[in-house]
Amino acid sequence: MSNVRVALESQTTDRSDWVESRGLVAEDTTFLRGLLGGIRCGVLAVDRHGDLLLINRHGCDILGFDDPPATGQRASAAFEEHPQLVRMLAEAFTVTELPNRAELDLGPALREGTRIGFTVSHIPGLDGESVGAAVFFKDLTRIEHREEKERLRDRLAALGEMAARLAHEVRNPLASIEVTCGLLRRRFVDDESAREMIDKIRAEVQRLNGTVTSSLEFVKPVASNFGSAELQPLIDEAMTVARDRHDRPAVEIRLGKRVELPLLRADRDQLRQLFENLVLNAAEAVGESGQVVIDVERVAAPKTGSASYDEPLRSDDLVTREFDEFVVVRVSDDGPGIPEQARGRIFHPFFTTKRQGSGVGLSTVKKIVDSHGGLIDVDRSTLGGARFTVRLPLISATLESLEGQQR
Repeated sequence: MSNVRVALESQTTDRSDWVESRGLVAEDTTFLRGLLGGIRCGVLAVDRHGDLLLINRHGCDILGFDDPPATGQRASAAFEEHPQLVRMLAEAFTVTELPNRAELDLGPALREGTRIGFTVSHIPGLDGESVGAAVFFKDLTRIEHREEKERLRDRLAALGEMAARLAHEVRNPLASIEVTCGLLRRRFVDDESAREMIDKIRAEVQRLNGTVTSSLEFVKPVASNFGSAELQPLIDEAMTVARDRHDRPAVEIRLGKRVELPLLRADRDQLRQLFENLVLNAAEAVGESGQVVIDVERVAAPKTGSASYDEPLRSDDLVTREFDEFVVVRVSDDGPGIPEQARGRIFHPFFTTKRQGSGVGLSTVKKIVDSHGGLIDVDRSTLGGARFTVRLPLISATLESLEGQQR
């Protein structure tokens, strides 16, 4: 086997005797090992028989391995949780043109879902024949997340222009209608039936005016005021608001899993609005009876994102913070759930599955999560209904430290 394979195999296993017997000096193997370990992308290689030759540390992080899979085993066994990757490796020796800057989705093993961009190259032997294939790949999940945010910003800019024009054209006639209703109401002082009809008109006018106002509020950028925030009291407040507003004894709103958390660097008012919206939505979804469960936990941040998050968390001159964990809040219910075909649009502006919904609430929730550098998604809960999962960077903060940075 060529010196290339020797170097590749020495990347993940200690084969010093095997290397020395083939005339490689320690400096060569150390350099190659350091080179592959320092590359800012995943690298893996297989031979023509489909056996795994190497995978570097960064590749393990992207694919979700705590420990590198053993070399020498079949790639189909090493990467059995990533069937599309296995299929791509199997085709590396059968296609006439190797993939260059291609993409594929990993999974379903990775809970967060990961999309990688990759390039495949053949490894030539001493006789010039291909003895293996190397794959160079990067995690594109955050890049796609950022691109989706950019597309959302473009949509919001267009919506902002449209909303401003609509507000001008609609609000003036609405104000005139409401004033006229007031005059009519005074004229029909003794006609209770007429006054009731006029009150209904005024109520609908006010509702429509509120919709226009909320639309304008939505398209405005979120202005976050970061400070120290304690998460658990905000969740408790959201549960209290939901219980008071609905007041249905048959609806149980309770805490499930919970953990101790430090003070977070966040906008307290925005987080309270975020959790109130999610818990209220869940309480409405279950109807007259059911249960809403809120779970709080801490999970490790993806190692592939390096120390700092791609989306800087800023408040005035505060710089990007480093973090190692996410705080994860899951709001689950046993209601009818959200149809799968609607999940991809559930956070889009003015999209709603409710009869009387405006489609602004969940869009605002996503804006708040984005402003905190977090992630939000929705799937089916173990209770049978919907489950909204919010992941926020766990960045510890104290009032003293924040004040010191803002001076």
